[in-house]
Amino acid sequence: MDRISFLDVTVAQEGSKQGPRRDIRLLNASYIKEFSFLGHGEDPLDLKKCYIDLNSLQTREELALRQAEAEAERIGVGVTSEAQSIFYALSKTLPVRWDKTVIVVMNEVRVSSPYVADSVYGGTPAANERVKKVLEFERKRLLARSS
Repeated sequence: MDRISFLDVTVAQEGSKQGPRRDIRLLNASYIKEFSFLGHGEDPLDLKKCYIDLNSLQTREELALRQAEAEAERIGVGVTSEAQSIFYALSKTLPVRWDKTVIVVMNEVRVSSPYVADSVYGGTPAANERVKKVLEFERKRLLARSS
């Protein structure tokens, strides 16, 4: 692995693959506590042969940002860890999202704190019943897991 350091970033080329494509990692140098120089490999980083596909990098960055934003939307703000666990459990079988501290299921049924069957309201009677059943099952599972 060859390294070139500049501006608190370390560039690492991994392995020696055939052809013009290489695996290159950009690392925040301030997180590196120590490293050992083992010597140059048979194929050192040749900047004349190295290229970076900026379009591919930008696409990967945009995808990573969208995934991070989607994951952040799945985290409730101002809710207990139990409420978050219930949200994750419901999300395995039903489409859910947060509306502040209320779990919105299937865009119609709402589950408010303390996130029990009596806290379920809205939606069609069938959807409401389905959410209550899933919620009761998940609460039993969480209770069994904690004891």
